[in-house]
Amino acid sequence: MTTRTTRLGDAEIAFTVARSRRRRTIGLKVGDEGLVVTLPSGLGLHHAERAVREKQVWVLDRLERAKARARPKLLGVDGEIIGWMGGELRLTVTAHDRARTLVERGPSRLEVRVDERLDEAMAGSAVRRALHRWRKDEALKLMAPKLEHYAERIGAKRPKVSIREQAARWGSCSEDGSIRMNARLIHFPEPLIDYVCAHEACHLKVMDHSPRFHALMEQVMPDCAARRRALKEAVAPGASF
Repeated sequence: MTTRTTRLGDAEIAFTVARSRRRRTIGLKVGDEGLVVTLPSGLGLHHAERAVREKQVWVLDRLERAKARARPKLLGVDGEIIGWMGGELRLTVTAHDRARTLVERGPSRLEVRVDERLDEAMAGSAVRRALHRWRKDEALKLMAPKLEHYAERIGAKRPKVSIREQAARWGSCSEDGSIRMNARLIHFPEPLIDYVCAHEACHLKVMDHSPRFHALMEQVMPDCAARRRALKEAVAPGASF
């Protein structure tokens, strides 16, 4: 991905350019990572800036909304709030006499143990790295069985599942039957996670978003439209990372 800037009125706007082989049109999305422009393969970067300018009113409005709903950035210090499936866990950072950073989740807290020899800045960095690993591990454990379940329901082959930390997409499905899911989904309520899992599993049968795809989604999840709207409006609890 590439970061670009452009001026919209009096504002200097930064945005990230991503590429997708599946897209046929340019997509714009504003989320925790700011403005992301997704280009179909083969289009030059100037098309991204042109799209941002053409959608200036929409872009500025969405960025203003995102600013109003902005979450604090994770520092990796004691007392911060970590989102967990729509709820909150309080981060507890403790020192221990081991080099390895350990993460343990309780009912209402998330304990991270760091090397007692680290200074404050290095400890915070170690905590953040550990939480990124923890999030990916937890996401895989939660989502892989869900994807397998939905694949079985529609008669598709068992997918190969991987977890990424993506800025622009909650999930993606490749023609070879592999599915990538966004680790950040772990912060949202489980019904919304289920929606994305069902959506990507249905792409194992229908790669596009044709009426056939939507019919399959409604068969698997009759309230999929409501869940899709809820995901668009949802704000994950806790710090952003």
